[in-house]
Amino acid sequence: MTPKPTGVDVTVSNRQRRRKINTGMLARIAERVLELVGDKRATLGIVIVGDAAIAKLNAQYHDTLGPTDVLSFDYGEGQGELIISVEHALAQAKRFRSTPARELVVYVVHGILHLHGYDDLSAVKRRRMRAVERRLMANLARDYHFSGLVGR
Repeated sequence: MTPKPTGVDVTVSNRQRRRKINTGMLARIAERVLELVGDKRATLGIVIVGDAAIAKLNAQYHDTLGPTDVLSFDYGEGQGELIISVEHALAQAKRFRSTPARELVVYVVHGILHLHGYDDLSAVKRRRMRAVERRLMANLARDYHFSGLVGR
């Protein structure tokens, strides 16, 4: 395992009961992503919720109805928060023949990239962001076994 980067602080809060989440492992993965994108000092909160909770926040902050995978909030000065729907990860894992754990890690990577200025609103920017996501996921897959991240 890679040691924790200096000045990076990640906390994970599981606020849903549908699946058990290894919050320590998810925090270590997020710390590694922050290190890989060059963050030497960052404070990141990750909150795992269900579809109902993320749909409420999506409507409140983005005027968009329904649930989504991840919402990113940049509070400035290296502080941010990711809200992630575990229910969305479960559904997308089935759709893409993936695993809920891998989907959860993709959402962490995607959210952190948004906090670092990446945008997926246009086709060109989306392709660029997806390429960086793939590179980061490949790096993480070498260091971590995602299978221990999401339980029953």
